[in-house]
Amino acid sequence: MNDEPSPPEGHRVEMASSGLDAAPRDEALLAMFLERDGSPSRVVLRDGNILTVLNVAWGYDVGDEYSHVTSNVSPAVEGSAVDLFFTNDVDHVLDPATDVILFAWP
Repeated sequence: MNDEPSPPEGHRVEMASSGLDAAPRDEALLAMFLERDGSPSRVVLRDGNILTVLNVAWGYDVGDEYSHVTSNVSPAVEGSAVDLFFTNDVDHVLDPATDVILFAWP
């Protein structure tokens, strides 16, 4: 049984699949980023770095369960840093306006 939420309507999280690929484990996090596209999210990484993410572009390398993400490039956001991170490096994600936790790994 899959308890992860579906991507927002009109968006699809496509995952590469072959007999050699591992099943993705970050679909809920990616769906949250897609749902908030254009709205700032505060991403707190496990190493303590904090990123402001407005949009994401992501992909998987063969066999990866977690994607690599580039933030704020699709489309480019003037004045925003472009960051590259792996989804398994995320500790949690907050709404910067309310400090409500939007995502945390179980």
